[in-house]
Amino acid sequence: MQRRALVALVVATLLALGLVLVAWFGLTQTRNAVSEFEARTLPEIRTALTLSEEVAQLAALAPYVASAAKPFLLQIERDRLTQRFQSLVAVAASIRDRSFRRMLEAQLNALQSDIDRLTGLVETELFIREDLLTAQFEVAQIVGQATETSGEQSLTHWQILQALYQGLSDPDQWIEQWAILAEPPTPEMPHAPAYQRLLELAEASADQMAEIAQHKAFLLASLRARSERLTHEVNGFASALQRQVVAQQQSVHSQVDRVLFGMMLMTGLLILGVILHYMSNLKTIRDLGVVTQDMVQLAQGGEAPKRIAITRHDEIGTLARAYEVFRDHAGRIEQAGHDLRAQKHLLETVFNEIQDGLSVFSDDDRLIAWNRRYLDMFGLAQGAIRIGMPLAEVQCQMARHPHRNLTLANRSVDMSTINVRRHQAYQSFERHYDDGRVIEFRSQPMPGGGFVTLYSDLTDRRTIEQQLQQAQKMEVLGQLTGGVAHDFNNLLAAILGNLQLLEQQTDLPEKTRKYTERALDVGERGTQLVQRLLAFSRKQHLQPEWVHIDALIDGLEELLEYSVSAHTQLLIRLQAPDTRLYIDPSQLENAILNLALNSSAAMPQGGQLVIATGLSLGEIPEVTVTVSDTGQGIPAELQARVLEPFFTTKPMGQGSGLGLSSVYGFVTQSGGKFSMESEPGQGTAVRLSWPVPAVTTHPMPATTSVLAVAVPIDKTVVVVEDDAEVRRVTADLIATHRPVESFRHAEQALDWLHHNAEMTGLILTDVNLNGALSGVDLRERVHRHWPTIPVVLASGMPREALEREYGLSLGDAFLQKPIRPEQWQAFFAKPSPER
Repeated sequence: MQRRALVALVVATLLALGLVLVAWFGLTQTRNAVSEFEARTLPEIRTALTLSEEVAQLAALAPYVASAAKPFLLQIERDRLTQRFQSLVAVAASIRDRSFRRMLEAQLNALQSDIDRLTGLVETELFIREDLLTAQFEVAQIVGQATETSGEQSLTHWQILQALYQGLSDPDQWIEQWAILAEPPTPEMPHAPAYQRLLELAEASADQMAEIAQHKAFLLASLRARSERLTHEVNGFASALQRQVVAQQQSVHSQVDRVLFGMMLMTGLLILGVILHYMSNLKTIRDLGVVTQDMVQLAQGGEAPKRIAITRHDEIGTLARAYEVFRDHAGRIEQAGHDLRAQKHLLETVFNEIQDGLSVFSDDDRLIAWNRRYLDMFGLAQGAIRIGMPLAEVQCQMARHPHRNLTLANRSVDMSTINVRRHQAYQSFERHYDDGRVIEFRSQPMPGGGFVTLYSDLTDRRTIEQQLQQAQKMEVLGQLTGGVAHDFNNLLAAILGNLQLLEQQTDLPEKTRKYTERALDVGERGTQLVQRLLAFSRKQHLQPEWVHIDALIDGLEELLEYSVSAHTQLLIRLQAPDTRLYIDPSQLENAILNLALNSSAAMPQGGQLVIATGLSLGEIPEVTVTVSDTGQGIPAELQARVLEPFFTTKPMGQGSGLGLSSVYGFVTQSGGKFSMESEPGQGTAVRLSWPVPAVTTHPMPATTSVLAVAVPIDKTVVVVEDDAEVRRVTADLIATHRPVESFRHAEQALDWLHHNAEMTGLILTDVNLNGALSGVDLRERVHRHWPTIPVVLASGMPREALEREYGLSLGDAFLQKPIRPEQWQAFFAKPSPER
């Protein structure tokens, strides 16, 4: 370690020196860059000087253009001037300084304008001279003709004019003598109009030539002035550039010198620091060697000294003290290792003994861990899966048996989507196997990636839940049918009451009476339907009594033989002699007859119908009535619905239902149990079972169907009914025998009684009234104020519900709606002589 530390120190020193050399090289490059900058700037200065020289040459060429006497000379001079100007523009465009370049462009544009104007004036002057030469030729022709034909005086004028045109080539000579030489022509002079015209041309040309001369002089002066100004600006720009370069060069050289001095100083300090660091590290390395030696000895299992002889207040001293703490904790850590191994063993035991299956997958969908329950739950052998196995292969192993993956909402699950979402959020679904097993999958992502899944066997729980749901379903249906039966009872009471009134008519035609009897029969059938609904809802009013089961079924044999088809073989096997039940015999007969009719309908081609009784002797003896057939059976998907009211497997028009709902309601209300077994093609067996009670455990029947309450002929019957139709028909029925008063609310009846109690012979009231007081409340108040007035309660609701909701007593006078005619007889019997 000491050698490595020294080598590291030497390397650090070499790196520091290398850094200095690199910095030195960088500064040298900087100086070269400055020199390169100078090399780029000086050519721009030379360009500026060249521009100044070009401007001077341009100004020198301008007089040549102005003095051109011939068109071809003008063209030559103009081309030279244009070429020089374009060269000047190209030189100006190479200037990098934008502001100076824009100034040059403005000055050059002004020069270009003056040159164009000068060239135009020279062209105009040449055109005028051409016109004058043409006029001079014409004058010479006229002079020649005049010499031959005219006198001396005319010749003199034309000769003067000819001399005038000849002098136009030197305007400075003839302009001053113009007034003397150019005499106006006389009228008698030959060719006087031509002379006058030529004289005016000479005069106008003289004016234009004079004006052109002035403009040319002005433009030449302007060109010289602009050239001098441009030359001055270019020279000033070149001088500024030169001064800037010199100042920048001096600054860079000064800065470089300072940097070089500082680097030399830092290099010396670095070398000095390395030397001091080396001297300091010698002691540090020795102390580190002591600590390292003790740590190696401890790591090899030896016993290190209890204290290290190092007293330092730097990191080495802190390390020595930390080592002492580490040495003290080493024994504790070893003991903790033993504890952790024991805890690991415990966790593995718990992991393998939990009742739920468990598997863990990594973030790349590879198996990491699982427990034994996981293998047992999916029937996997010990070597069927392995660590690192891909998820797809594991799922293939788990999917060997036919199954369906469903959500809690009974929807199909896409496993590819589930496999992706397991890494992101909690996922749950169920696997339903064809053999009836249900396994719940619950996957939860792990913080470090991957996911863990718990597998729970829900087969038993789902079976219990289905049974509970079926019971709740039947309870809801029972509540529904009970409410419907109550409302329907009121309707039947109104219908049957009106039919009874109609039947009591003595003058009723025979045909009408026949129709009335038919309607009454239909009403009675409606009453039976209500009883079936009440039986299903377990709210019908039963009239139990002690019944010998075997004797009852034996008495039904003739009726059963008549009811089943001719192709059906009826067998009755009675094996519960002398066994009695406290049960409603008529409802039991209806239940057995209903089951027998269903079985016969399930055997259209004939078969065997067996009705058997049996007695099982156990802790609680039970008697069982079994109705079985060899018919078509009920499919599994329909067995859950057979207890629904009006559910049927019969064709349309062949019945309103199987009637099993009313059988189920009667059996359960009587304290028994209902069960059914059916296989398609193998028949159906329905078992009704009740515990055999002791004779003393059941009271006598609570009520009778006929009440012995006689109303004197001169007394009034008070009817309290909130249903208008039932109230009206009840009042009409009673009115044929006794005076009657009818009221909608109990409060109205009480008000009437306060003034007419002595003429009241009976109060007939509905229990469930819409007002604040019920029928039971009305009865209590009547008994409190008028105890001699009898009160009879009536309702379409079952008596058990009235006892529960309104506190109806066991001995209360009560009539079940709809009230049959025979139930009215006791009300209107003649009073006894004693009375």
